[in-house]
Amino acid sequence: MPSTMSSLRPQPDLLRSALIALAALSAWVCVPAHAANEAKLEETANCIALMQTTADDLARQIKAGDKAREPVLRTELTLAGALLARTYLDGLRNGDEAKARLKAAHERQASWDAETKQNVHQACLKRADAQLASASVTERFAATRFAEFRLKRMLGPH
Repeated sequence: MPSTMSSLRPQPDLLRSALIALAALSAWVCVPAHAANEAKLEETANCIALMQTTADDLARQIKAGDKAREPVLRTELTLAGALLARTYLDGLRNGDEAKARLKAAHERQASWDAETKQNVHQACLKRADAQLASASVTERFAATRFAEFRLKRMLGPH
């Protein structure tokens, strides 16, 4: 009978399948970014920009001593990772284009009032939560890894 600890370890077949899926996803670079819906890309850029701003604020609070905010930051980053993974799968793989879209979203949001930002952010969280709930194992893995990497980078010494 396997111990509880061994049942918590990732199964080799599942890991192998996830790695094969990741390799297959990264081989899809020939899919044009224009295949994705422009409005959806703009909406996603708005979401990522708002989530990035929120994450930066949370990280500052945590660094100032409010360690209770760390789970909120982890969730924010995981949800952002889910949106990023879906956007990648939908065809946006050009890093320069993604950065330009994010910069444009930040510029658009500079003129938004706090209520608009909050309403859009809440809608983004709902969308990202639904995306994560319906995500494949590979997408969830990518979202989680993104969150952990960003969390360490944001809270680590610079």
